[in-house]
Amino acid sequence: MLRQFTILVAFAAASVSAQAQSCTRDSLRALIANYFKAVETHDMSALPTAADLRITENGQEMKAGEGFFRSGGHVHLERSLIDTERCGTVTQAVTDETIDGARTLAVMVVRLKVDQGKVREIETLVTRAEMKGFYDPQTLLGTANQDWTTPLPAGRRLTREYMNAGANQYFDAFSKNPPAIPPFATPCHRWEGGMHATRDGDCMPKNLVLTHTHRRFPVTDLELGITAGFINFAEALPDVHIFKYNADGKIEMIQAVFGGRQRGLIWPDEKK
Repeated sequence: MLRQFTILVAFAAASVSAQAQSCTRDSLRALIANYFKAVETHDMSALPTAADLRITENGQEMKAGEGFFRSGGHVHLERSLIDTERCGTVTQAVTDETIDGARTLAVMVVRLKVDQGKVREIETLVTRAEMKGFYDPQTLLGTANQDWTTPLPAGRRLTREYMNAGANQYFDAFSKNPPAIPPFATPCHRWEGGMHATRDGDCMPKNLVLTHTHRRFPVTDLELGITAGFINFAEALPDVHIFKYNADGKIEMIQAVFGGRQRGLIWPDEKK
């Protein structure tokens, strides 16, 4: 009996190890490419999905093939962070989108959660032209030369906990008396839906007292030094901020995308 138990434990450990090894940067990049192929062709057969696939767009539940899978189009700008430990990705993009027969540009972020090689969760935030003040796809396209792909030096990589703590300090800084100063680089620049919000090179929030709730950090790229914080901005708007750290542990760039103006709509996983 003991021998059988030992064999079962060893088999389970090997299975877990094999599953972990199958979640590589290359395999996750391939799924990102398949996702955008599915969007552009409006054909989800390009994307391997789990039987219990769950999709939301700006906090609203969607069925496979609906929403952005139907309206989205060609990708003009794409930057991704990849979390091989959690088998997840977050990608910011500028894409074509057709609404009521008219072609326009969408600023969007998509989060993919992968389980055994298949996409199990698709969480999408899309900023459209009606989101005045947080929509500027042309300026965002102008940031294409930013370096979001060079890995941090192996000996100077940051922990998940450190990067997420710095992001939380930023969210807490929307206060009359911030409890801590976030680890900003000099300069630090932030874009909101493509709008360049920090032309003075200072990412510290100014004259804003807001509370950001339902904070989640499902994807952190330890190799690139990037983490994504999903929140309800001002307790209301679905939002993601993507924080790029440098090798000195400082936040040098932030890209934010808002998911429309729906109040209180988020990926509802707080009770888990």
